[in-house]
Amino acid sequence: MNEFSEIFSQGYWWLSLLGGLHCLGLGLYIRYIYNERSGNHKLLGSIFSLMALYFFTGLLTNDNAPAPIHLLFILIIPVYFLMMPLLYLYCKRSLNEINHPIGFSRHFYPAIIVAVLVLATSGLRLIFGHHWPKFELEQLSKLTDLHLLSMLLPALLFIQTGWYFFYIIKMLSRYPGRAARVHQNTLKDIKFRWLLVLTLALMSNWLIRTVLIIIPFYFGETMLVINQAATTLTLLLTVYLLAIYGLKQITRAAFLRGKLAQISPQKTPMQASQQLLSSEELAYLHQLMKEDEQSKESKQ
Repeated sequence: MNEFSEIFSQGYWWLSLLGGLHCLGLGLYIRYIYNERSGNHKLLGSIFSLMALYFFTGLLTNDNAPAPIHLLFILIIPVYFLMMPLLYLYCKRSLNEINHPIGFSRHFYPAIIVAVLVLATSGLRLIFGHHWPKFELEQLSKLTDLHLLSMLLPALLFIQTGWYFFYIIKMLSRYPGRAARVHQNTLKDIKFRWLLVLTLALMSNWLIRTVLIIIPFYFGETMLVINQAATTLTLLLTVYLLAIYGLKQITRAAFLRGKLAQISPQKTPMQASQQLLSSEELAYLHQLMKEDEQSKESKQ
């Protein structure tokens, strides 16, 4: 049984390392190489960078952590409060074709508030506490400030994630259906399908993590390595599928833009041979109109 657990621990460590490196490389590529005039690529790059941070936390153990591992996790959790605001802003700006600078959005305020709360609580604990707290929730009277944070933060993150998913799906559902489309609308549909796939992929991973990690945590059950490995493997496969699907959509969009540029009408003056009337006929009609006007004036 110990050998079986060791195999899963090693597999979980390597999955975390592989996923972190791939997400970090993908995030850096999107942010600094794949540029968009609207700046939305920065939001997408930040989303994959947060995924990389999630993967890299799987490398931390009690043996290699620079501080008590539960304290490190509490300090990292506030960063995860940026994930859903980034996804919401990315979908909103992409659907509405917003091109002005992103700036600092009010959607980031909850992450800042949670970070300040965690830093203040941890700082006070470091100053006035003599021992690191343990996560042994045997009796309610033994709960400390960090214990409460360890229970409160996942719940707040769960609520925030569900709230943003609701509004993102509601926003995407307002996108009008298009049956008969020209090429420009097809490009918009490619963008819409990418946003829908990205949202559903993150939602699926959120549900899997809720069932395998968060719910057992609140029911006091022991978190198995196999559960952590399953969530990490699912997220890693999701990253690969998103990368393949995104590359396919980029290739298709580039093809449609090139085709659209080829068939776009060019406004050139008509040649005399293509006109319905010749120059002599037009001059004759002009002369008749002039004579008609002169006759009217003479009658008056």
